[in-house]
Amino acid sequence: MKHFIFSVFAGLSLLTISESCVYVNSDDDIPPRGESTRTYDFKNFDELEMGSAFRVNVVEGAAFAVSATGELNDLDDLEVFVQDGKLVARYNNSWKSHRKAMDIDITMPDIAGVDFSGAVSASIEGFENLPELEFELSGASKCDFEGSVRNLKLDLSGASRLDLFGDGKFMDGELSGASQLNAFDWAAEESDLDVSGASDARVWVSRLLDVDASGASSVRYKGSPVVEKKVSGGSTVRPE
Repeated sequence: MKHFIFSVFAGLSLLTISESCVYVNSDDDIPPRGESTRTYDFKNFDELEMGSAFRVNVVEGAAFAVSATGELNDLDDLEVFVQDGKLVARYNNSWKSHRKAMDIDITMPDIAGVDFSGAVSASIEGFENLPELEFELSGASKCDFEGSVRNLKLDLSGASRLDLFGDGKFMDGELSGASQLNAFDWAAEESDLDVSGASDARVWVSRLLDVDASGASSVRYKGSPVVEKKVSGGSTVRPE
């Protein structure tokens, strides 16, 4: 009987130790290995798709260049590739927590589309006389853009923010989920905006401003445009 009790106790102890070992060896417990930079030889892309709280710096240049700087464990998990003219960066273990900062630096001759999610923080500058550029920001992502675009389109959601500096002809888009558009320093001729969910837009428009504002949203504008507005749910549209 004593031998049986001892065997059961030993088995339970071994099970407890085994479970502890599984926990200790989880990916989040891998010690850091230091910071490094990796370069990628990618060309022929004019769109970007990135997530997972990357810090992204994009500049205009004649030649393509892509690099990532971060902790070695995170660099090992980082996937960077080009698909259908779009540069994509993401972690292959998206569930892993406790990531260190990851900086992604990009030089490209032209840019046509941006899709940032998961709290990306980005800066894009140096692009002039673009025919069209589309921004899609979600998941509390933030982006600064400096340049000129004839036709600028935007879709901001999930408490995202877009800051614009420069000028263009048309600026059209949607804001939802407490997102922000700061464009007092980006001169547009015409703008068509749908603003909802306690979002906030600040724009500089010279000719025509068409706004649909709902859900306690706010639109402030500079310039002397003709204003066509539909306002509901405690929203406001007024000059600065």
